[in-house]
Amino acid sequence: MKTKDYAHRYQKLGGFLLFLVIMTFLAAFTSVTKLLFERDGFLHAWRGYEGGEFWLQLVIQICAVYAIVMQVTYALMIIRRDPRFVRTWQLIYIGTFAGTLALLAAHLIYGYPQEDASTYNSAFAIGLVSDIFAFLAIPIGLGLLTLYISKSVRVRTYMGSDKYLRLAFFTRKARGPEPAVPDGEE
Repeated sequence: MKTKDYAHRYQKLGGFLLFLVIMTFLAAFTSVTKLLFERDGFLHAWRGYEGGEFWLQLVIQICAVYAIVMQVTYALMIIRRDPRFVRTWQLIYIGTFAGTLALLAAHLIYGYPQEDASTYNSAFAIGLVSDIFAFLAIPIGLGLLTLYISKSVRVRTYMGSDKYLRLAFFTRKARGPEPAVPDGEE
């Protein structure tokens, strides 16, 4: 289908779906720069770690690389109208959860960085609150975006069918909204 052949504006990538694609590419780029250049990034994470802490750091870094690859894959799947994009997006959250769990385990076993502490708050208190908020973001983000994907007429019309809902883990039995225009032949 060529751009000028669209019968309805929802058949083009736009709105919040376009915003998601742009933000996903930006998040992947930001994650790559963090891995490469920050103090706790991939290139610097191996110094000073031994035993179990080394293995937890390895899991954290592998989960970060996994998330970057999956983010780019997810955004490209939306652009290409691949109905597996929701499942891929849900796998990103599963990988993020595993990385966050490994980070929490490293913090609880080996302690939080002392540089975050102040006179009134310990590094443990600040770090634990930060880890809790990192965990809360995962189910909240997963829930809100799953709700958007399953209820959005724009997504349904853009994808051309509701197959993307049936292929996802958490929306297999969800009934998609009616598209703005009838499904076309693909």
